[in-house]
Amino acid sequence: MLTVVPIYMLIALDVPNWWIKAIEKIIRAFLWCGRKEARGGHCPIAWERATRPLKFGELGILNLETLGWALQIRLLWLHKTDPNQQWRSFNIQVPCEAQAMFALSVTTEVGDGANTLFWSDRWILGQAVRDLAPTLMNHVSKRALCHRTM
Repeated sequence: MLTVVPIYMLIALDVPNWWIKAIEKIIRAFLWCGRKEARGGHCPIAWERATRPLKFGELGILNLETLGWALQIRLLWLHKTDPNQQWRSFNIQVPCEAQAMFALSVTTEVGDGANTLFWSDRWILGQAVRDLAPTLMNHVSKRALCHRTM
């Protein structure tokens, strides 16, 4: 329950690192002292240990930075696999790091080609056209990069 409210922010925004640290500080203080602020002496275990999974004998509190990345990559996945969703019209900016992680993690099977971006999806033996012919990309318009399908 400690991370329910920040999830909504992490889905739609690229929150700065200081914001994540501030929220984690409030969560730590509440968990250890039941107040908004706590000093280092009140913490029975290190925060890194508290964020480890329950199966390793720790508290299983979600790491907000990792959770933010996972939610943003999930948003990219939903954008790719379900193009008819209404939320797709929202202009949600996904950070370059999350886009790069998504691009490295996903390969595309062409099928009918409607969801496969010709230039940027990895459909040629796990490689994208932009990776195979980087100098060719200088001659392709930005609009074509984002909208040309197979």
